[in-house]
Amino acid sequence: MAMTIKEKREICLSKFEEKRAETEKRTSADIEKYRKGRCRIQLKDQNGNPVVGKKIRVCQKTHDFKYGANIFMLDGFEKKEDNEAYREIFSRYFNLATIPFYWQGLEPEKGKPRYAADSVKVPRRPAPDLCLDYCQEKGIAGKLHCLFYESFLPDWLPKQDAAAMWKYYEKRFSEIAERYSGKLYEVEVINEMLCESGWKTQSVLCGERDIVERCFALASKYFTDDTLVINEANQIPLLAKQDYRNAYFMQLDMLLSHGTPIDKIGVQNHIFTGAAGPQEETIREAEGYFDPENIFRGLDVLAALGKPLEITEVTIPTLGDTPEDEELQAELLKEMYTIWFSIPSMRTIVYWNTVEGTAHATPNWNENNCRGGLFHRDFTPKKSGQMLKKLFDEVWHTELELVTDEHGIVDFRGFYGEYTLDLGTEMRSFGIHKDVDAGNEIIVP
Repeated sequence: MAMTIKEKREICLSKFEEKRAETEKRTSADIEKYRKGRCRIQLKDQNGNPVVGKKIRVCQKTHDFKYGANIFMLDGFEKKEDNEAYREIFSRYFNLATIPFYWQGLEPEKGKPRYAADSVKVPRRPAPDLCLDYCQEKGIAGKLHCLFYESFLPDWLPKQDAAAMWKYYEKRFSEIAERYSGKLYEVEVINEMLCESGWKTQSVLCGERDIVERCFALASKYFTDDTLVINEANQIPLLAKQDYRNAYFMQLDMLLSHGTPIDKIGVQNHIFTGAAGPQEETIREAEGYFDPENIFRGLDVLAALGKPLEITEVTIPTLGDTPEDEELQAELLKEMYTIWFSIPSMRTIVYWNTVEGTAHATPNWNENNCRGGLFHRDFTPKKSGQMLKKLFDEVWHTELELVTDEHGIVDFRGFYGEYTLDLGTEMRSFGIHKDVDAGNEIIVP
């Protein structure tokens, strides 16, 4: 018998409701403390005297905090109008794009990498130049994903020859760095070292003890001024349960104690119910994700390592085809994003597959069955997409009308980002940023 919406909501939301008071107390306080900063604006006339009683308006235009998605479907649809629609919604909903650098798709033929925007198309693997051109046009940050990930290797590599493989990897790192270093928000160095049961079937490198250290050493050699990120799959419930005995925590603790140049710690949050079987049979396996206490505890454990954090890949499923099922997905997104956004060391949240029907799929694993998109196939936003936009455009957004005091000053707190200042007769631009030297003080003559 199919689960009712009441049963689904009980599984997914009961812990959030049960712990509502303590969750909201923590998130509201920490969002106010860590996501906003004080700004002081002083108006003076042409003689240097304060302008008293002047009405002004400040309006936030961008967020310093990065909220993005993978951009794997850029110009990847058969119809021109679909590609145009995808380009339009991406720039409206996100300020960061995860760009695919999977080796199998980037260099399917030896010595002929697909960097250029006009490269032959490969499904879900738009060329890096194409992605970065779009990002530059739209003011979106581009993220590299990822330098070392052996799940997607080209067939031509000598996978059983370790020495040869390292030479090819060094060539790959150096070539990509020469072309893209300094143009990226960050560089994901290595991906999913703890979750792949079949690692040693990919190449001999997967069995090497110091593989992570060597990859970061290579990355720091060539990406000298880039932010270097490590990424791992779906550890938050495990971190909450295992604390400092969690494998990912212990791996990171060891790596950092050895001086491995990890700048940022990434962790995924895929709830892949339905990918390998009926959703209703797998939803209870994901219950650990639906508890705010687990989310806080898991991320607090990672934060103890003293590095910035990132939720690198997010999938929140839709557990059916009804409007009520879509509403449940939207509510889950709100609950999770609010907690993630409140974590002091969190810097970035990246949703994964955004348009329904465009996710990774194999005969035994089909992420489309999770129905985790934020948009329907016709590019209209699901309720989850609407919720994401509401959070960053309305809830976590500063727009104020203020009046200068007897000193010509307005003093307020706003979310970190770029702003416009409407003086009535003219417009100015300014920013509120964390740890800026000027202390977010602006004098307008």
